[in-house]
Amino acid sequence: MNLHQPAVSFAAMDQAARIRHLETEGFVVIPNAIPAVEIARIKAELADLPMRPSFYSEKPTFAAKMPHLHSLACTNLIANNAVLTFLKALMGEDLVFIYSHYILSQPAQPPLEVHSDYQPFGSTYSGWLETSPVRIRVLHYLDDTGTDKAPLRIVPRSHICFHQDANPYKRYRSHPDEVVFPMRAGDAFVFAVRMFHGVGPNTSEGTRGMLEYDYRPLWSRPYGPLEEWPATTFPTPDAVKPLLKGRNAFDFRWEFDTKRAAVDEVPTGMSPHRWGQN
Repeated sequence: MNLHQPAVSFAAMDQAARIRHLETEGFVVIPNAIPAVEIARIKAELADLPMRPSFYSEKPTFAAKMPHLHSLACTNLIANNAVLTFLKALMGEDLVFIYSHYILSQPAQPPLEVHSDYQPFGSTYSGWLETSPVRIRVLHYLDDTGTDKAPLRIVPRSHICFHQDANPYKRYRSHPDEVVFPMRAGDAFVFAVRMFHGVGPNTSEGTRGMLEYDYRPLWSRPYGPLEEWPATTFPTPDAVKPLLKGRNAFDFRWEFDTKRAAVDEVPTGMSPHRWGQN
């Protein structure tokens, strides 16, 4: 078993180092993104969330509805400051939230194969959801995983691979260079959706709860239309409203500029110094 042992503590990383780590390795961890009291609130509000079997297990593992449409605490989590500050530094200020999911791994749950969460041409499983060319997925862990409670498995740097083996539609039972990545309750695992990853089996006697949240820049709309958000039974917090522009919202000003006029703004977001001055 290859265990991930980062040379630098994620807690000690500044924003530039986090951006560099995500862009080069494919992921970054934001420690203690959710305080313990908020984890307890989220779990309480998800206790009556309808669940269903997943495609890889008959156990009631997958949420039957998006958790942020069921729980106000999960809605508030969309604008989690620790995560959102990093995402804006990484992708820019104008972000769109497009997806939430809750996965509750049960004891004796089997492993999930190594795969990517990027489907550039759509799929029979996720439709157009995973087609946005630039998209980040955030995994909010509600329980410690250790190495025995459905731990994350990742293949670092696979998101930047040009080889045909990195075809995002392929799935692998395992990879010789994958690492098992134990997480702690409250930590957020932020990753590029093209990075290949999987989940280990749950050989413990406990459950492991985890929330998936997806964000994209406004310009990076999916290739085809997504079902829009239904009305919720509770008011949307002010901090979350800018992120719920609509799942199909986009900004195509440049696409329809027939003259392709240049702009005078300074594109610091693609500067080689975004990783720091070194």
